[in-house]
Amino acid sequence: MRTLAIVVAAAALSLAAISPVTAAETRNDAYYTVHCTDPGGNPTVNESVDANAIEQGGKLGAIANFNANHEGWTCWAEGPFDG
Repeated sequence: MRTLAIVVAAAALSLAAISPVTAAETRNDAYYTVHCTDPGGNPTVNESVDANAIEQGGKLGAIANFNANHEGWTCWAEGPFDG
């Protein structure tokens, strides 16, 4: 489980270069944005996530697991937004 959390964290951090505005401009479907703050309280990651991943795919559970296993990090989802 810890390995899965590390993989999820690495994937989320790799998307840090893509701003939510850029991601939102290319989406035609409903989506949420996932926002995080690092242990210092600085905003770090913004990720566009398909609405089905949140509503049916368990992404909220993945976010909760990440928060529980990474002290000082706080991530949450906002939305849904229409594409």
